[in-house]
Amino acid sequence: METSYSFTTVRVDPDGTSHISVHLIPDRQMSVYCSDGGHRAQIAFIHAGANVTITPTNPESPTAEDLVTARRLAELFGRYAAEVERLHTLNGTSTPRESAA
Repeated sequence: METSYSFTTVRVDPDGTSHISVHLIPDRQMSVYCSDGGHRAQIAFIHAGANVTITPTNPESPTAEDLVTARRLAELFGRYAAEVERLHTLNGTSTPRESAA
């Protein structure tokens, strides 16, 4: 059963305010790219036609605020990984750790 997909929703409220949501429900087909040692900082997630890229305000010269944001993202991705692992184990679907894609 295939349960992995990605989708984007756009909602426009009567006052004209818009809301855009990108949902990535990945499988092994998801690609994640992160710059390393180059001239700009960025990370990109690509899955099922959805492309999400995160960069500092100036990818070639990040600010102190950009550094705080990057560290917060790292903390939250770590928390997300721990929560997925906890729920995976809790539901009795524990398997040996697989290498990251």
